[in-house]
Amino acid sequence: MNGNAERGNSSRAFRLLLARVMLGSAMLASAGIVPVQPASAQQMDIKPVPYAPVADGFTFAAVGDLIYLRPMLATVERQAPAMVKLLRDADVTFGNFETSVLDLKTTKASPGAESGGTWMLGPPAIVPDLAKMGFDIVGHANNHTVDWGEQGLIETLEHLEKGGLVAAGTGRTMAAARAPRYIDVPAGRVALVSGTSSFSPQSRASDPLGQVPGRPGANTVRTERVGKVSAADLAVLARVAGARAGAPVRLGGVRYEATDAPKTPVDISYVINERDEAANLRAVRQARQIGNFVVYTLHNHEPGNGSQVPAQFAVDFAHKLIDAGADVYVGHGPHQLRGIEIYKGKPIFYSLGNFAMMNNSLDDVPLDMYEQFGVNPADATPPELLAARNSRSFADPVLYESVIAVSRYVNGKVAEIRLHPIDLGTSVEGAAKGVPGTASPAVAQRILERLQRLSAPFGTTITIERGVGVIRLPAE
Repeated sequence: MNGNAERGNSSRAFRLLLARVMLGSAMLASAGIVPVQPASAQQMDIKPVPYAPVADGFTFAAVGDLIYLRPMLATVERQAPAMVKLLRDADVTFGNFETSVLDLKTTKASPGAESGGTWMLGPPAIVPDLAKMGFDIVGHANNHTVDWGEQGLIETLEHLEKGGLVAAGTGRTMAAARAPRYIDVPAGRVALVSGTSSFSPQSRASDPLGQVPGRPGANTVRTERVGKVSAADLAVLARVAGARAGAPVRLGGVRYEATDAPKTPVDISYVINERDEAANLRAVRQARQIGNFVVYTLHNHEPGNGSQVPAQFAVDFAHKLIDAGADVYVGHGPHQLRGIEIYKGKPIFYSLGNFAMMNNSLDDVPLDMYEQFGVNPADATPPELLAARNSRSFADPVLYESVIAVSRYVNGKVAEIRLHPIDLGTSVEGAAKGVPGTASPAVAQRILERLQRLSAPFGTTITIERGVGVIRLPAE
C-alpha cells in the first residue's frame, strides 16, 4: 500500500473515531450526564467562602494550662462553686490539655526517652471530670504531647474523645494534627486550631510519603533562634565552631550573625519557619470558612518561662492569624500571665498562665526522671523528688496566679472581656497545691494590677471592678 492510501485510511479512521466521541457526548448530555473535564480544560471560579459570625451574646471562656492530673471536680466545686459556674455558663470553654491520659494497668505505652520536663500522667477519669466542670474544647499541641511516646499520644486522644472533650493539635499524621476541630453549640459552630512552638524533637508529627507511613505527633511551629553579636565575637564563635570566617555561625542551637550594634546580654530573636506558618494560616482560613467562630491556640514558652513579655515572633504570628480569620488567639506555656492585646477588634491573650498545676501529685514517674536529677529512687519518693524540683523551678507565686477570661460577642465582635482571678494555692502545700480556686480580694488585686501593667504596652486598658478585670470595646 502506498503512502497516500495509508494517509487516507488514517484520516477516515480519525473521522470515524471523532464521530463516535461526539455521538457519545451527545447521548450523555441528553441523559443529563456531563463528562468531567480535565483541570486544564476547566476554569475554576475560586472565590472566598462567605462567612457568618457567631450569634449575638455568645460567650467564650478561656484558661491556660490544664496540668490536671487527678479527678478534683467534687473538691473544686465545693471550694469554688462560683468559679465552676463561670466555666459552665460560657457557651464554649477552652483550656490547654497538658498531660497524657493512660491506665498503667492496661496501657501499651511506655515513657519516652525525653519528656517536656516531667512525664505528665493522669488517669482516664480526669477527662469526663473536666467535661463536667464545663470544658468543651482543648488544645493538645504542647511540649508534653509525647511524654509517653506515640502510643501514649494515641491512647490519650482516644480517652479525650470518649470523655467528651474536643481536642485539636495532635493526630496520627501532621495533616490530622493541623486540622481544625469543631463543636456545634446553639450560638454557632466553633472551630479550634492548636499549635506549639515549644516541643521536644520527637514531638513533631509527619505525613506519609509513598510507602512510608505518617508519624503521630503535634502540630509544631518551628522557630530558629538568631543571636546578634559583634564581628569580633562572631570570629571567635567561628573558630570555636570550626566555621568559615565571616559566615553565620550555628552553635548550641543558635545562629549567630554580625551586627554593628551588639547588646549585652546577646540579643536573641526568633525566626518562624515559613512553611509551618503558612500551613497554620491555611488551617485558620479553612476553619473560618466552615465555622462561625475560630479559636487559634499556641503553646509558647519563648523566650523563657521567666519572661512576662512574649517573643516578638509570637506577636507577629498572632496578628497574621487574626488577619487569616481567627476570632481569638489564646497563648499559654510560660506558666504565668502575659499581656492582652486587642488587634483589629479581636483579643490576643499572649499567655493565660495555668488553670491547674498538679505536677506535685504524681505517684508514678519513670526511672528517667530520677536519672535526670541524679537521684537514687531508694532515697526519695516521687512526691519528694517533685517537691525538690518544684522548689527550685516552680516556687514563684506568680506561677499559681491566673485568670479565667470570659469574652462576650455582639455582631461577631468582642464587646467585653471579664478577667476573673484564680489562685492555685499560692499559700498552701501538699495535695492542695496547684488546685484552682477563686482568688482572695488581696490576691485578685495583685493579679489584675499585674495584668494591667503587662497589657498597657499593647494599648489595652483594664479597669478593676469589684475584684474583676474588665476590658470594654466601643460598639461599631
